[in-house]
Amino acid sequence: MSKRPLGISDSSPTAAEATSMDNAKWNRLHTLAAFCTLGGTALDGYILGVVGGSITAATDEMRFSPVSQGLVGASALIGIFIGGLFLGQAADRWGRRVVFRWNLVAFIVLSLLQLVAVSTWDLTLYRILIGVAIGVEYAVGAALLSEFVPARTRAALLSTLQTTWFVGFVGANFVGLAWAEDNWRLVLASSAIPAILVAVARIWLPESPRWLQSQGRVAEAQTIVDKHFPPGTTLPEIEPAVTSGKFSELFSKEHWRNTTYGGLFWACQVGPLFAIFTFITPVLDNLGLPSGFERDFIMNMLQLAGAAIFIWVVAVTKRRSLAVWTFGVTLAALLVLGIFPAAPLAVLAIATGVYLFVASGASNLQFVYPSEMFPTRLRTTGVGFSASMSRVGAAIATYLLPVLIAGIGINLALLSLALFPLIGFLASLAWAPETSKAVIK
Repeated sequence: MSKRPLGISDSSPTAAEATSMDNAKWNRLHTLAAFCTLGGTALDGYILGVVGGSITAATDEMRFSPVSQGLVGASALIGIFIGGLFLGQAADRWGRRVVFRWNLVAFIVLSLLQLVAVSTWDLTLYRILIGVAIGVEYAVGAALLSEFVPARTRAALLSTLQTTWFVGFVGANFVGLAWAEDNWRLVLASSAIPAILVAVARIWLPESPRWLQSQGRVAEAQTIVDKHFPPGTTLPEIEPAVTSGKFSELFSKEHWRNTTYGGLFWACQVGPLFAIFTFITPVLDNLGLPSGFERDFIMNMLQLAGAAIFIWVVAVTKRRSLAVWTFGVTLAALLVLGIFPAAPLAVLAIATGVYLFVASGASNLQFVYPSEMFPTRLRTTGVGFSASMSRVGAAIATYLLPVLIAGIGINLALLSLALFPLIGFLASLAWAPETSKAVIK
């Protein structure tokens, strides 16, 4: 009896017993896909976080001006814009597997090149190129994981991506605080170590059956399913298509709203968060919060706690309402910091803590929401575009923050950053789709 590649719809015994890949039990392939994706996401967080702990030592040695500090801090974000915008389509066109493998090779080489940085410009160049690789990782990682794992665990696992990102990000902060003064170049280059580990694991990861299916390569897709799943497991039903989506299709009548909102939503979440944590020491110092390891530890733990707790929040909350109220809370926290500079220290500390906790937790949506907005043939193109737009906001905020602090002071600088959650709040009210119950196609 021949297999029915797009799911079984008749009432025969074989059809009744067959299990779609979307409903299969967790197996070793799911574990491998999760490790390869979560590992890459933690690496992304590490690469972006390690500069925050190194920038002070690098400034002392290389005499960076506020403009140079902003450029180095924002350089990887500029690269993410380029990678997400121009290379996000690569995985829709040539497959998830090949892009996922070679991207890690780029991480390794570019991480090591930071050992020989001698000026603002070559360090900026290396980190821009690293950012390009991160942009590709953002576009491919969540899309690939969503296509491999069972539907019942998809939302929770995708929201875990942001938690692992914060594990890497916070871990990088601690590495920087501990060793950057001794050798900040070595601290920046240390990202090569986790990159090698993840690169080795990805050697064994097969192509996404769902992507092969979307390209009309149904027999190849079924072969992978037959190898890694129990007998009788079938391919899921997806939108019938034999070619990958074109970039211009993102702005078609069907997709333009999700495309526009996806970029705005992501940009407004990460803009102030990246800026604040790239320059976390001067931000907290200028707010008057007591300096020391205890302060840094508490702030980092608030990030991790928010990311961890919001795994559950994302799983049980509708996407649209979660986006709306978290933008509202982060907006309120930044307004307190910006409008009331003479507030008691406890008030400033609480507002800072609330912002870090909620902003970090709400970031879990970044790896869930955009992946649910686009079909398989257009998924990495759409997610890549959203990621690239997000880094426009993050790069602008990160570049300008040290300049604003020097020019108008910390409170007005944070008040300026409040524009991001304000725009996100309004855009969510107007355009945010509800995808909680959506079926990935």
